[in-house]
Amino acid sequence: MQIIPENLQPLIIFIIGIAFTFLITRIIHNFLTRHTHKRILEEPKLKTTYQFIERVVIATIFLVGVTSITFTAFPETRGFVASIFVAAGFASIVIGLAAQSTLSNLISGALIAFAQPFRIGDTVMFRKEFCSVEDIKLTYTTLRAWDNRRLMIPNSIFQNEVVTNYTKIDPTKLVPIQVQISYESNLEKASEIMIGIAKNHPYFLPAGDLPKVHLMEFAASGVNLRLLTRAKDQDTAFEMSKEILRLIKKEFETNSIEIPYPRMHFIPDKKLEERMDRLANNLGAHSEKLSRIP
Repeated sequence: MQIIPENLQPLIIFIIGIAFTFLITRIIHNFLTRHTHKRILEEPKLKTTYQFIERVVIATIFLVGVTSITFTAFPETRGFVASIFVAAGFASIVIGLAAQSTLSNLISGALIAFAQPFRIGDTVMFRKEFCSVEDIKLTYTTLRAWDNRRLMIPNSIFQNEVVTNYTKIDPTKLVPIQVQISYESNLEKASEIMIGIAKNHPYFLPAGDLPKVHLMEFAASGVNLRLLTRAKDQDTAFEMSKEILRLIKKEFETNSIEIPYPRMHFIPDKKLEERMDRLANNLGAHSEKLSRIP
């Protein structure tokens, strides 16, 4: 006695096969995740490469599994697919052209994963956007901007773009802080205050003769000074520079060191000056007359 109708058998086989493919894919994914996690702990720099390879393996297994199940459950699709490739030459060309960008992104993703111009977790500057690399997928990369926006960038774009990497090789960063003081202020005292604040800051990373202060320029309103210090990474550098500026202003006010602002001096021409003198004399004479009135 036949329990399952013959016309439903291929569909049942297909459903079971797809479920089995999902199960096998999940098992392999968990195995690779555990295995690569151990390797990543040993070599953190290889995290990007391992994750990319893992995704390629999972995608390949899933695609082969679904294709095999389809041809097994529906043998007639083999001839159908073959006829499509033979008869639909023009469509194949169109599909091939449409798939060029996807293939380009896939190849670019592989190049990024192995050449590693940037890795997951790196801090980068891309098109004037300060970001951290959140994920590198098969066809696109996710960058998280400083304000928590996500930028989804096709991998092929990175082949023709300059990406500033703040993390690769040496994540530490020099932190230049510009300050201007008036010409009347004590230059040596101002430099001493700036160096002391930078040296005592909790984010300061000792390096060579840093921190130090350079006199950069004699400007219109005052003397331009540059404090040069160092931080462990770009994120810390930003917070450090803003905090140091706040502390410098506070200490300058305590020690009577002036941070100048633009001033304008009005110089009248000779004719205007003569008219103003006559007006002043007239006002003076008028005031004298009024003072004589009882």
